[in-house]
Amino acid sequence: MFFIRCRHVFCLEFATAFAHLAQMIIRPTILVSAALATVLASHLAVRADEGGEERYRTCVSMIDRSPDKAINLALEWQAGGGGVPARHCEALALSHMKEYAEAAVRLMRIADDMRVGKGMPVRGDQRMVANASLLADMYGQAANAWLLADEIVRAEDAIELGLAVVPAGTPQQNELLVDRARIAAADDDFEYALQDLEAVLQADENRTDILVLVAAAARGVGQLDRAEEALMRYRKAYPDDTAGLLELGNLRHAQGRTDDARKAWLALLRSAPEGRNAEAARANLEKLDFQVKQSGEAEN
Repeated sequence: MFFIRCRHVFCLEFATAFAHLAQMIIRPTILVSAALATVLASHLAVRADEGGEERYRTCVSMIDRSPDKAINLALEWQAGGGGVPARHCEALALSHMKEYAEAAVRLMRIADDMRVGKGMPVRGDQRMVANASLLADMYGQAANAWLLADEIVRAEDAIELGLAVVPAGTPQQNELLVDRARIAAADDDFEYALQDLEAVLQADENRTDILVLVAAAARGVGQLDRAEEALMRYRKAYPDDTAGLLELGNLRHAQGRTDDARKAWLALLRSAPEGRNAEAARANLEKLDFQVKQSGEAEN
């Protein structure tokens, strides 16, 4: 489970709303990769008439069902000259198997090679290189893998590489800023996280999906009114989302409303007893019960 290492007084050693991001990072990476199949396969590594695009899609789609088979397929494909798409499928499968550091190393190597054309195919008389958008996506994926591996400094380095090349003013740039906010929060830098999240909201006011992160970051720096505002907007947009309930409990606890915090976490467990958010809610309830017990013993 992904927890922020809390030092700030308002974090109170409770899992923040960023906890639920662990389950969100890898799946979106796979979805983005599938969307880029045409670019990766048809334009970067193997000719379309060799079936590269379809082979890449097949490899990526296998990851959820059987990541070990996807790795075997990717390795076999690499041996036959599959190039970047084959290596990328292997990296994603490793990440799915929670081999995050190994996945991150491979993703960084892929991005670095794509940047200069190393190991890339030759078309006509020129060796191909990746465009800025594809490079940014690959560095972003590497940053997320490093984050899950708890390699915060490496995650910071990777996300900065992505932001250095991403086209400015694009939705992709906003996604990388959200990723950088996650990384900053993992390093307890909630002020920096909030700064990036607010920048994304300023660029796209319809990004209601990140409001739960805004609430968590604002709570982390003691801006409880901003946290309340953001969370209420998020819960209006996603009333049944467990991340919202988790953060509601966290915020109520930070406000000193422990009974309301307990109600929120219990409501989460009733609606979704399994998953990372449920695990975080249980951990919070256990810590709350322990605090109450200690407080009672101290009074006696």
